Amino acid sequence: MSGRACPQALYTSASRTLEGPGFGVYAHSPDWPAEVGRTRKALGALVGFRPSDGEAYGVLSRGTGRLLHRAVAASADGFGRPGNYLVHLLWDDSGRLGVRELLALRRAGRFLDALPADSAPTAELPPLRVAFADRAAPALNPDEVDALTPPLAGLLATLAAGAGRCALPLRTASGREAAEVVFAVLPRALTAAVSLSAGPREDDGDTAPVRVELSGAAPAPAGPHDTERARTLLEAASKGELAPDDLADVRRLDAWLFADAWAEQDPAGLSADQLASVLESSAAPGWLARGTTADLALAAAAGNPTVEAALRAAVDRWPAVAEHVRGRVLGALLDEVFDGTEGPAELAVEVAGIGQGDLCAALGEEVRRGRRIARLDRATGQLVEQALERGVDLPLLGLTGETWELALLATRRPVVREALVAQWRRAPGWTAEHGALLGHLLVADPGWLGRLEEVVPVAVLPPVLRWAALRMDVAGVESLAAAVAAGSGAGRGWALREVVFGSELPAAEVDQVLGRRLELLLVDDGWPREIAESFARGRGDENSFRRRFRRDG
Repeated sequence: MSGRACPQALYTSASRTLEGPGFGVYAHSPDWPAEVGRTRKALGALVGFRPSDGEAYGVLSRGTGRLLHRAVAASADGFGRPGNYLVHLLWDDSGRLGVRELLALRRAGRFLDALPADSAPTAELPPLRVAFADRAAPALNPDEVDALTPPLAGLLATLAAGAGRCALPLRTASGREAAEVVFAVLPRALTAAVSLSAGPREDDGDTAPVRVELSGAAPAPAGPHDTERARTLLEAASKGELAPDDLADVRRLDAWLFADAWAEQDPAGLSADQLASVLESSAAPGWLARGTTADLALAAAAGNPTVEAALRAAVDRWPAVAEHVRGRVLGALLDEVFDGTEGPAELAVEVAGIGQGDLCAALGEEVRRGRRIARLDRATGQLVEQALERGVDLPLLGLTGETWELALLATRRPVVREALVAQWRRAPGWTAEHGALLGHLLVADPGWLGRLEEVVPVAVLPPVLRWAALRMDVAGVESLAAAVAAGSGAGRGWALREVVFGSELPAAEVDQVLGRRLELLLVDDGWPREIAESFARGRGDENSFRRRFRRDG
């Protein structure tokens, strides 16, 4: 990874500076930012002291940039004045350099310990190129893991909180620099907003949300899980395993550390963050394929944005996950359609990427396999209609046991009506189911007799007509009788025998039908048209006609 050309400034308390003798910037690069400043007042606590331990250093945030600095005690000046010091400052306007780069510069001796002997005050100091620090897993023995676990846990707790201060020891008992180990173990992205200081830092203008101080202070309090995180990180590092540098938050770090273990636990016992961690890990495909785990993840996603984001990412990342989630959600949708069970949440349908066309196609497949809709309500009827409009091969004969609802749907919706007629014409033979549906269709609309007369065997009509007539009012009976008398079964007397008299309407209502349709009904019963017309004009005695008809029949 390439580095940065950083403007630099040298502040001294003894030698002559650009502004005059002592206490000011001795040299700086031409593009040293004015907002950072060059005076003691502007630089403040960064340059306002002589480090008591001979050295102070750190990295802090100012606006969008990062300031790396180191102060060292210097010898007496040429006049024998003691208490002198030198501060070396570097400015990174990208804000990308951090603790690792600070420690690497210090380790490599690239911060100045003193002014060069032949130097002079200048505003033309060349920028210093700073490379992004390499990262290597530190070799740690068990004692060092034990010693570093509490301070690392405190830092992790502060990072999880998003803001605060915490302390790290300068060195471990074995003499290792604690910051070198800790910031090698932690992912770069996780510590991008962390500042660090060794030495006084009051009023230094640091805007970093998390501030780490190298001192002998006790580490920040940490919970059991932070301690577990810290120990697991250190133990992994001791084996040469480092968390990826792009892990930008503690939860993603958890996914790297614990997802495999959590994937073996009962999913119902996992927290939302743990669910999200497993979904983000390589264990997600196998984990989601176990039992009802996918259903649980979908339900959790509906109420938790973190789980939702992780599940969406898993669906996008792994085709096996997308296929399994899609199958579970589609199955739940079909159960809702066929069995009336509670369907999946809208979010689950969206995550699975299931559209109306997918559901319509699946509906057709299920019906062709023999599955039947338990309740053909309004919503299911609309789905049937949409499936047919999309050209789905959806068998309507055998679609549902709710024959009346199917008859109503076919009567009211042209696309369903046309599909039913077409399918009926292709049907291989007549079944009891055909007869039951035809009866309901005739009750819904007697016009079905004309639509289906080419495909309905005439011999099966009498019982169907009587069944339908028994369920009709006066207007329906009259309409059905007229349809029979004008249809392919005309001339057999079924309009009178099976429909009008088969309806078992009260005598007065039958007389109404006879009064309006008598000629047509008599012709259908085989009477010569002239006699039928004459009889209908004279109207005769309807009661005697009814008695004679029934006796003759």
